[in-house]
Amino acid sequence: MYIYNFFIENFSTAELWGLASLAFIWFIQCFFYIAMFAKPTRYAKKSEKGKFWHSAAKPNVSVIVYCNENFDDIGQHIIAFLEQDYPNFEVVIVNDGDDSDLKDTVTLLKERYPNLSYTYVPREAHSLSRKKLALTVGIKATKYDIVGFTDAFCRPTSNKWLAKMIRNFITDIDIVIGNSYELGEEKAKWSYRFYRLFFKLKFFSYAIMRRPYMGEGTNMFIRKELFFNNRGFSSNLSVQYGEDDIFANEIMTKENCRVELSSEAAIENRMYDINGDLREMRLRRSFTDKILKTSAHFVFGIEQISCILFYISFIAIVVWGIISNYLLYTIAISMFAIRYLSQSIIINRASKTLNCGVNGFETLFYDFIRPIENIRFAILGKNSSYRNYTWRIRR
Repeated sequence: MYIYNFFIENFSTAELWGLASLAFIWFIQCFFYIAMFAKPTRYAKKSEKGKFWHSAAKPNVSVIVYCNENFDDIGQHIIAFLEQDYPNFEVVIVNDGDDSDLKDTVTLLKERYPNLSYTYVPREAHSLSRKKLALTVGIKATKYDIVGFTDAFCRPTSNKWLAKMIRNFITDIDIVIGNSYELGEEKAKWSYRFYRLFFKLKFFSYAIMRRPYMGEGTNMFIRKELFFNNRGFSSNLSVQYGEDDIFANEIMTKENCRVELSSEAAIENRMYDINGDLREMRLRRSFTDKILKTSAHFVFGIEQISCILFYISFIAIVVWGIISNYLLYTIAISMFAIRYLSQSIIINRASKTLNCGVNGFETLFYDFIRPIENIRFAILGKNSSYRNYTWRIRR
């Protein structure tokens, strides 16, 4: 009753409507950060405390490492895959390119690691995604029922990577998605780091909510039977990319997918031109996102719209308060401070969990640049969309 009287006595009807509008948008923003973007961090902590059931079995595993003539990466990174602390697994290198040098490297490594094998994609293949063809060749060459996907420019952060990922293959689980993060000789632009963080927060949060819609092919495991039952990549061979997100979107259900966010289960993604590679990655994702079947784009679109509306409403209420009622100004500043502190803390923790190198207190600046960046990449993506189709590419 006291609170009711306070508002009735100190604010006009118009001011009350203004505050109610700001409070509603503020609540939506707080909901997204506390209920959605904080999920991966809470999930990782619960898993660390042993609150999820993990399998004690150690099934045989095949790991496919895709190589596109990046032989230096293979020499540097393949050892980290081969020296996993896991009883029985194989590593299959699939080469999409000239194989003369790589064959010599594999021959030398096989003397020490008999669980290493090699295959390649013929250069004659043209009007289809060569990477999808390479992965299909790799899967057919594997011996075991559980298959992992990664790339030659990646390496696991620990020798427990396989054990941590495979422990999630409990009853009815057919696909496990893990975290991968980018490293380069220089630090990525802060806007790209923020993009990657929010991108991962979205699909990991949805997967934790049992509404999975995609994974990343640098750290993903599936049952081989699921691949062949889905007829592999046959439904999207005309699309140059999407061997991970589009394919995962087709095979994921609320019952068959699980997330692994342990720091020991992460993959490092080494990039020589980190800003250029992240820019290209974003352009590809902007194309494949349109193909994915999920409500995530609509739901997180509401978050972006509410973010814009929050700042507009906040500025309007502050100006209004300065002109006519100081209490309006005080309440608006208090709501902004609560949102900003909550947002910064949650983003800092999420960045630590997903290893994105983001400072949560800079989220305020990203809020302003995010819509501009989205429009910019929508235009760039539209202008370069022809590159996403295999029939447009000459070899």
